[in-house]
Amino acid sequence: LASSDYKGKAKDVAGYIHESIVEPSAHAVPGPMYSANGMSLMPTTYAKDLTPAQIDQLVAYLSSLK
Repeated sequence: LASSDYKGKAKDVAGYIHESIVEPSAHAVPGPMYSANGMSLMPTTYAKDLTPAQIDQLVAYLSSLK
């Protein structure tokens, strides 16, 4: 979020994780393991395949990891 390269809309870590799940190419981390031609390698179907509650639960879980 603090990087000048970040072009997404998230304002906090939970928002960034949520954005990464529902819109993975909003900010693609450079590198062959994460993106190709500016597009994330992460599936783009999670917003359709998961309910909003499931996405919130996933964000809460991922946010809790240290």
